[in-house]
Amino acid sequence: MNRTRFSSERGAVLVQVAIMLLGLTAMSAFVVDYGVMWTSRRQAQNSADAAAMAGAISMGFVSMSNQALARQAAIDAANQNWVWGQAPSITPGDVTFPVCPPGSPGAGSNACIQVDLYRNQARGNPLPTFFGRVANVADQGVRATATAEVLFGDSTDCVKPFAIPDKWLERRNDVAPPGWSELDSYEHYAQNGNNRGQPLNPFDLYEPPNGPGNTTGVNGTGFTRTSVTLGGSDYGRVITLKQGNPQDQVSPGWFQPVVIVPGCVGGNCYRNAIATCTSTVIGPGTVLQVEPGNMVGPTRQGMADLIALDPTAIWNTSANGGLGGVTGGCMQAATCTMSPRIVAIPVYNPDTFNAGTPSGRIDITIVKVLGFFVERMQGNDVVGRLMAYPGTPRGGTSTTPETAFVISIALVR
Repeated sequence: MNRTRFSSERGAVLVQVAIMLLGLTAMSAFVVDYGVMWTSRRQAQNSADAAAMAGAISMGFVSMSNQALARQAAIDAANQNWVWGQAPSITPGDVTFPVCPPGSPGAGSNACIQVDLYRNQARGNPLPTFFGRVANVADQGVRATATAEVLFGDSTDCVKPFAIPDKWLERRNDVAPPGWSELDSYEHYAQNGNNRGQPLNPFDLYEPPNGPGNTTGVNGTGFTRTSVTLGGSDYGRVITLKQGNPQDQVSPGWFQPVVIVPGCVGGNCYRNAIATCTSTVIGPGTVLQVEPGNMVGPTRQGMADLIALDPTAIWNTSANGGLGGVTGGCMQAATCTMSPRIVAIPVYNPDTFNAGTPSGRIDITIVKVLGFFVERMQGNDVVGRLMAYPGTPRGGTSTTPETAFVISIALVR
């Protein structure tokens, strides 16, 4: 009887194993295939984010009006960021330029770009399943969307204490090459004799941005956002900054050493403002005090500290299709988003400076802030390249990008 009882239970374990295998298969389908979907969903979102950011960068630093260029930049970025081993599906129609959504810094403006991309059945590039095939589920899909916004501003922090004059319309004692150049000096008012302060004939003309009665447009005669962004006439322009003093003629190659942190004056404060990021917000209308005396030593010391923060960053003339740009250093190593050698410098009104009787600790009025890549020290001079400043606007953003020189990119959805 025992033998019969035992023989009747033969195969019971096999049935249990079969049931367990069915459960394990179902669980595997859930874990593995669901994991594939969520991993791909994250990769698709990363790809969409990168595409939207690339399109916004094109809008901000190349041209707001060239949507075709921004659209292509977005598509190229998406195709470089694969989803589960394959480029996602994205067409020109998947890149749009909607009004910036509520809650974004520039809500209601036309400074946004939206990207939709797919890895699904409808686009003919679905994700695979592995265990789901047991349940006749052969594939699955994901999609992602991202919206990026270009933030324009005219004020920022981390400004270096090198104040340079804005561009003017050169009409007196023009030095070759014709027109404004680094070799010219601003001459509007007589500086000597009984006629001191009286307009010369002819005289160099400077009109500030948004100035009343401007005859040269909203930007005046000075640097414009389009001139210092990628491909502009002033983008990458080499400027050799020599320390001037209030008695010197206004010349593009001469900078005025200024007090960045109110109340903190002298060589140590000046050097610290070069080497570190100060929190003082500077923009149009800011009045800065000129540091009197010889600041060559503090300039050299501060510059050495600044360059040491990212010593291998360079201006690469082959970057950006031969237009040039900053490469190498911490940005290439992905340990920073912007090299500390890309700095903001204040630009002052040369007309009010030339009209005054400068001496000692004088005040100068700032009209804009430019970007400047610090290349090197050349003797006692600072050598660098002009550009838009890819920092964060402070004190609010601007909806008039024509006169904004501080440009930032942000994901808003």
